[in-house]
Amino acid sequence: MSIYIYGIIDSNDRIDESIKGLNGIPVSYIPYKDISLVISSFNGDIQDITKIKVLEHEDVLDRLMEKFTVLPFRFRTLYNREEDVVSMLKDFYNDFSEDLGRLRNKAEFDIKVIWSGDKIIEEITSDYDRDRDISAGDESRGKLFMEQAYNKYKIDREFEERANICITVIDNFFSKFASEKKLEKLKSKNLLLVAFYLVDKERQGDFKEAFDSLKASSSDLQYLFSGPWPPYNFVRIEYGKD
Repeated sequence: MSIYIYGIIDSNDRIDESIKGLNGIPVSYIPYKDISLVISSFNGDIQDITKIKVLEHEDVLDRLMEKFTVLPFRFRTLYNREEDVVSMLKDFYNDFSEDLGRLRNKAEFDIKVIWSGDKIIEEITSDYDRDRDISAGDESRGKLFMEQAYNKYKIDREFEERANICITVIDNFFSKFASEKKLEKLKSKNLLLVAFYLVDKERQGDFKEAFDSLKASSSDLQYLFSGPWPPYNFVRIEYGKD
């Protein structure tokens, strides 16, 4: 019998509420000092924990978030022996406590922004082609190649500059409501921004209103919003193991 780990909570009190974990097995708690590890028993190997189980994993964390600050562990974190789990809890106690204090009463919100990157590149390229004075017949192959390479560099640079301007405007809308943030820019030409914001409970209503306002003000961008989530992207060290 293995031990499946969901996360750490900022309480060592006895918890009477029944929460079902993977395969419908009730979760239990291993307390240490002022925190507890949230676990359930699991009969099988890590290969038996398929991706379809991720919803059960997230449901446990969502239930815990209603009452506690939660440090989420990675999906499919499995230990074979309880003594190894207890040892891990003791060894990383200071790290757990530090993260719990920093993340207390906060949740993560994720925002994706999609724009017409391909169309923007076409517009920039068209502007450069129109402004260039091309007399290909008088140019050597080498000179023409260098010119094309340089123009591609300028087009890419202008594309990034436009993206950065747009991202700055978007981020300014949200960052004033967040205590921490992480931005991933231009994951692809059309995926302008993937942003993660850590927001205090008292400001989450304002954060959602800011999103609704920004979404309504722009017809050129597509916004995707999710949360509140456990603060997956704001845990300082990565808990769990493969």
